[in-house]
Amino acid sequence: MKKKKQLLFAIAALVLIGGSYTAVHLLSKPKAPNQEAPATPQESYVLSDVSEDELKSITIENESGSYTLVLGQEGIVVENSPEIILDQQAAAGLTYTLMRLQSFEIIENDSSALGNYGLESPKGTVILEETDGSKTIVNLGNTTPSKNGYYALKQGENTVYLLSSYHGTFFLNPLDLLRDRTLPPVNFQDLTQLTITAEKTIEIVPYYTYEAFSSTLSPLIMVKPYNRPVAVNTQTYSEALESLSQNYEIVRFISEDSEIDTGLNQDSPRVYMMDSTGNEVTIRVGNKSEKGDHYCQVSSINGIVTLSSEALSLIDIPPLEMSDRFVRLIGIDNVKELRVETPDASWVGKIEMMEDETGLYTFQGESIEEDSFKKLYQEILYLLFEGEVPEGFTPSGRSQFTVTYIGNDENPGKTTAECYEYNMDFYAVSIDGYPPEFLIGKYQIENLLEYLRNFKA
Repeated sequence: MKKKKQLLFAIAALVLIGGSYTAVHLLSKPKAPNQEAPATPQESYVLSDVSEDELKSITIENESGSYTLVLGQEGIVVENSPEIILDQQAAAGLTYTLMRLQSFEIIENDSSALGNYGLESPKGTVILEETDGSKTIVNLGNTTPSKNGYYALKQGENTVYLLSSYHGTFFLNPLDLLRDRTLPPVNFQDLTQLTITAEKTIEIVPYYTYEAFSSTLSPLIMVKPYNRPVAVNTQTYSEALESLSQNYEIVRFISEDSEIDTGLNQDSPRVYMMDSTGNEVTIRVGNKSEKGDHYCQVSSINGIVTLSSEALSLIDIPPLEMSDRFVRLIGIDNVKELRVETPDASWVGKIEMMEDETGLYTFQGESIEEDSFKKLYQEILYLLFEGEVPEGFTPSGRSQFTVTYIGNDENPGKTTAECYEYNMDFYAVSIDGYPPEFLIGKYQIENLLEYLRNFKA
């Protein structure tokens, strides 16, 4: 226990004084041969001086309430509140500072007007209790007119001291400032599942083979909310996760007796993440507070906390925006034939690989240059979804536009996108016979057909 205390406070001391030591060391200048002797050190006055071995607890009382920090076997804990987890470095820094309070100026000896300094009703009080039961009590009064510090009084004396603003702030710290704001660990770079449950449920997993041959360059696919997997827009996904990872910490802790309408219930939006090592976390998201953060419940953390809106931006991303939107994104190296068909016309492109690994490219039965074929292929490839088909829609009639990719010997298979009438502006798109779930603007199809009609190698 003794070694743990010493290590804890040694770290705190380094954190608190390290910066100051470095600055003094870097700014100091060599002493000239005839330089005068240094001035007499400034006189100091001890307000508290308790060693780590003698300290039992520290109680802090201020306008935010009262709490007691106890030095336990596993570090510093809050008395009678085992559910509150502290940031040990912050708690040790506060404890180390308050154990050794000093003032460098006496404001008034044997004062009979403590009220003038705010010391009859102090802003904050620190009580250091030692293992033998003795106590050191220091009260904090008003700030000085120049705002360079606080008036302080050691109980049992009537001497008013000047305490630095830095040290005074420790008297005023609410318990929340010492709480651990760490959220459950999860590797954002190695997620095996991300589920966002909002108006619709989005579920994203690593890519797996689910069709004849890959129709995406994305390493991720969205298995919900659509009937068939959809490739993920990696830029949208990465930006959302980056925003979450950079703001992945608790902003505030909400009191259990608070009457705030947090909006947290079984139907609240949720974010679930699991990484490849099995780490998982669930965040239930409630209302936005007046401060702009969201009330949340997080797995393995007691009570209600808030997270920033930046961290939770992913709950506002609609499924279509999370998808890559490509009707079919088939690599040209997988294909030996490409067909485009309408009720009254058809176009066929073919690739035949030769023994010397060069390709023979044809369109409508005529040989064309590789670059021309690839440009043609790209025009067909870049058809993009623009909306979602409402539930209950059933296509009627025949397809008004069909594009078919047929795989080569190394990648056998076929995939087809069929466009059915939806309204004056859109077609409903069916992929490989699945019910239509996406819309594509008719202007895209008309532009492509115009390109094919006028195509010249």
